[in-house]
Amino acid sequence: MIDLTALLKTGESETLEFKERWNDAALQTVAALANTQGGILVVGVNNKGEVVGWQGGEKQLRVITDEIAALRVHPSITEQEHAGHKVLVVQVTKASMYVACHGRYYRRVGNTTRDIPSEELGQLLRDQVNWDSLTEDYPMSEIDEDSVRKFLQMARERLPHAKEDESTESILEKLQLLRGGKLTRGAILLFGKNPQQYFPMAQIHMGRFKDATTIVDDKLLRGNLFQQQEQASQLFRQYLQVRFEIPGSITEGQEPLQAFRRREIWDYPLDALREAVVNALVHRDYFNTSMDIMIRVYDDEVLITNPGGLPQGVTVDDLKRERHASIHRNLVLAQVFYYAKLVEKWGTGTSRMVEMCQEHGLPELEFMDAGVWFQVTFSKDPYTKERLLRMGLTERQVQAILLVKERGSITNTEYQERQNVAKRTATRDLSDLVDRGIFEQVGRRGKGIAYRLRSVAKGPVGP
Repeated sequence: MIDLTALLKTGESETLEFKERWNDAALQTVAALANTQGGILVVGVNNKGEVVGWQGGEKQLRVITDEIAALRVHPSITEQEHAGHKVLVVQVTKASMYVACHGRYYRRVGNTTRDIPSEELGQLLRDQVNWDSLTEDYPMSEIDEDSVRKFLQMARERLPHAKEDESTESILEKLQLLRGGKLTRGAILLFGKNPQQYFPMAQIHMGRFKDATTIVDDKLLRGNLFQQQEQASQLFRQYLQVRFEIPGSITEGQEPLQAFRRREIWDYPLDALREAVVNALVHRDYFNTSMDIMIRVYDDEVLITNPGGLPQGVTVDDLKRERHASIHRNLVLAQVFYYAKLVEKWGTGTSRMVEMCQEHGLPELEFMDAGVWFQVTFSKDPYTKERLLRMGLTERQVQAILLVKERGSITNTEYQERQNVAKRTATRDLSDLVDRGIFEQVGRRGKGIAYRLRSVAKGPVGP
């Protein structure tokens, strides 16, 4: 039994609604509760929280039950006595799929029931369907046998029960890529000979840029997802610079030849770039047919952008934590890449990317969620003009930072003279740069104080 006295004291909220009588608005509330967090509807109480009683009998109760059942919602419906009145208590659990009421979708916002905006509804409905699990009438001849066998080699450790001589159909069934004798979209993406025949948008557009308008190289990476990932890795080796380091001493227990073997040091850790590309392939929104995955390689940064923002419940800050919720838009794709040891299952991939960049001496990775797309930025230099302007700095401050990059430092007096501003303005601008973690003060008090760059600016600077 529900403690009605406590509910009445609590008052209406996102999970509690009072209705004086059963009507269409009450049915909409049931749908809204199911579409939000679940909750309780009490019929026979006015919006002031006063019990007026529910006068319905068994016949109306059957009508109410049938109307709710038509929503494909199955709440607990009970009659209770309170202060000499009978009330109807409807306890609703959160639905696994969004529920429509008379062709419209509702949700709870505070203590009100509201329509879900049409521009938001489409994305919400897509999010509850796994694109990669949908089946079509694809012929088995579309599957590339070599890709399947190569996958089995990669997955030997995490998929030990799969046999190398096992039939392709059996392997695909175990991977949930063959259902009821039909191939899924995921099967075509992962192991297809030519997935773009069916999904033209399932490709990577990768380019090398000198600046925002000067394109040095431009490639479309096609084929199945494993092939696209491999092509991207090869292009990174072409586009990026590498230097070689030969250790000068032998550590204890190390073989002499191994100790003096040269070590490749790339602009960015290749494993972190690989992880970012795999994440883009696995987590992109394949319902979005207007945008490719884009990889732009500049002299001082790499931007990897994929259609589809972060899933509900995951934030940009979560991605930097060692452990965070692992919510997959394309569950089967993520599972297969996990078996192939190209992705981690437990929400640690992005935090490892952050850690690898830190160990490499690079600025902190930047993640940006724009709702319809998501972007990760690898940077060598946090103080380019474009990045500084995106931080919301003034043109004066940007010029000062670029000058300090060349000269090493600047004083308040020099700032006043170069920018033609008063001392108060110069002090305010420079103090702001210190607060942002871009400049630090060095030297003695007064005229002896100079400002120089810290190694890395704090906070995100945008895409």
